[in-house]
Amino acid sequence: MTMLKILLVEDNDTDAHLTQDILAEWGIEQFDVTHVTRLTDAFNYLVRERFDAILLDLSLPDGHGISTLGQIQATNPTIPIIVLSGYSDQALAVQAVQHGAQDYLVKGQGQPELLARSIRYAIERKRAEERLTYLAQYDQLTGLVNRTLFRDRLIHAMARSKRLHQPMGLMLLDLDRFKPVNDTLGHEAGDKILKGVADRLKECVREVDTVARMGGDEFTIILEGFSHEDDITRIAERITKSLAEPFHLGSHHASIGVSIGITIYPTDDQEIDDLLRHADTAMYRAKQQGGNSFQFFIPNIPPPSALLSNSS
Repeated sequence: MTMLKILLVEDNDTDAHLTQDILAEWGIEQFDVTHVTRLTDAFNYLVRERFDAILLDLSLPDGHGISTLGQIQATNPTIPIIVLSGYSDQALAVQAVQHGAQDYLVKGQGQPELLARSIRYAIERKRAEERLTYLAQYDQLTGLVNRTLFRDRLIHAMARSKRLHQPMGLMLLDLDRFKPVNDTLGHEAGDKILKGVADRLKECVREVDTVARMGGDEFTIILEGFSHEDDITRIAERITKSLAEPFHLGSHHASIGVSIGITIYPTDDQEIDDLLRHADTAMYRAKQQGGNSFQFFIPNIPPPSALLSNSS
């Protein structure tokens, strides 16, 4: 029998016991219910224990109304929340769902099946939402951040860089000799190389850094919190050395490389698209010099011919 761990946030003991009794009558699943009477107690449990769902009263000694829902979500946005109310208020029910609740139920109404089913559906809906969010933000082949989430993270990284007075590095990477390997060995082999590249890139940077796949054989990296440009140089050297190592594909070995363009913000104090264009200019200069190397963006140097973009 499935055991679901539930956090019940309810300051009325009578209502809390009624809810627990209703769940105890349900025979298909078992519910391990932790009951707290205040938001602060709920927060303490949420930071140290895992729950499958939250049953939330919106009228508590230290929280009232829709803001209560928002505070719980801010603590752990991945847990589905079902609002339990003493009032049958359609407007409030709609508002609660619009603000992230999975369901709105009136206390003491309905059979055990209604509450149990609502919990189960809330869990499944939340999982579906998380899956859709993942598909919208991450590259399906490599699991890296995709172009959409990358731009969002870059905007936030730029804001942190200025606020904290810490430089931020932006790398644009384009694989060398990938197209001939992909054409010769096939797209399945090409996909394996791309996944291998993603793994090697993640090994070359810190967990706080963002590695993204922009599409095709183009990747980007956001580097934050370094103290000197030499730190970025060392990471670029590590990447070029790592990707120069052959990729083993069964009986075949594929050797590629990577050309990296780098720009530093806010030394290069531009908007996001200009930053990407500057990193792209530096990357093409690295490719023009034979590939498997890196170049920093230097203002007032004209970009290499765009014809080089077909040489990867």
